[in-house]
Amino acid sequence: MEGRIRAFLAANMISEERLQRIVAPTGPDGVHPADGWIYDPDLGCAHVKARHSGDGVNGTDTFYDYEPDGARRLLNCADRPARIHTYGDSFTHCDQVNDGETWQEHLAAHLQEPIRNYGVGGYSVYQAYLRMKVACASGLRSDYLILNIFDDDHYRNLVSWIRHVGQGLTRPCLRVNVAADSCVEHGTPIGVATELRSMRDTNFLLATFGEDPLVYLALALQSTGGDALDFLEAACERLGVAVPGEAGDDIEAAEQKVFTEAALFATRKVVGMVEELCDANRIQLLVVLSYGRNRMPEALEGKERFDQDFVAWLAGRGMPIVDMQACFKAEFDDSRCDLDSFMRRYYIGGHHTPLGNVLTAWNLVDAVAEWLDPGPDSYRHLAWPGGQEPAGARP
Repeated sequence: MEGRIRAFLAANMISEERLQRIVAPTGPDGVHPADGWIYDPDLGCAHVKARHSGDGVNGTDTFYDYEPDGARRLLNCADRPARIHTYGDSFTHCDQVNDGETWQEHLAAHLQEPIRNYGVGGYSVYQAYLRMKVACASGLRSDYLILNIFDDDHYRNLVSWIRHVGQGLTRPCLRVNVAADSCVEHGTPIGVATELRSMRDTNFLLATFGEDPLVYLALALQSTGGDALDFLEAACERLGVAVPGEAGDDIEAAEQKVFTEAALFATRKVVGMVEELCDANRIQLLVVLSYGRNRMPEALEGKERFDQDFVAWLAGRGMPIVDMQACFKAEFDDSRCDLDSFMRRYYIGGHHTPLGNVLTAWNLVDAVAEWLDPGPDSYRHLAWPGGQEPAGARP
């Protein structure tokens, strides 16, 4: 197996061009050449000022600016202290829309208080937890915290570098064994950006990632017959997951089943970490579940959701939860759109359009307004929290 693993790692190492963009300094215009992502040895990556060409609605450019503490630029109520901080991946950061078109800004305008956006594109749930942990340690804690979990974030918990192909940047990750109920935190293997050149050294890659269970899953998909089963079994052994009975007939379905079981297990462990962090810092937690354009159509058509067991588990934890799959399903059922038209209205590329972020914000209004104590300025005349909302108070 080692020869196959070495060849796979060598074939997927970061390109010299990509490496040079990552380690390059910020340009004279303040924009970094790596499309707004820089290496962070503690978190894997962080955002810096960027302009993305043609990825917005109608083929427009999108602009990304940040506060000194790393939050995306505040526009509404920016002169006030923020008691709500938000963490997650690109569905929190709001990729493919401009600074003022995020769901946080729409929600802040309505509630009349600022909401800080610490989302980073590509983050796992574990990376989001690490970022909030760093914030608390540096005195940037908030009274209220929204953790937004996107459907792919579960899988990213397990990604150190390789998934099905190389990722370019390394990241902190979790190593889990489901059968043993164990979860071990692993930091990034590279301490500073100048050492990223190690990612072009096959011997380093083999020593660092040669036992990564995701390497074995990737090789299972790239192999056939007995070799595919051997790699899958090796991955299952490392993840503490049983080999699916259908593995011999459908290796892709078996790989996805194994990956999903381990990934959702990892997120349960991270949610526990987040709860402990919030309890220790007297922070109130609200969880949002977000879904991309690949998963959302399944929900709109009434198909069984891949994360049903996780959602049921999360419902028993006691914190408020907003399930965007259910929210978008309700909107779809009330609309006259066919599925394709609905998706084009609310999604662009892999993310929400500005209108999708508006829909997200309005589906968060009830939960957030009732969660805050005292209630937001625009709701102070109502009977919340703990009271009865007047009929017709909101659309």
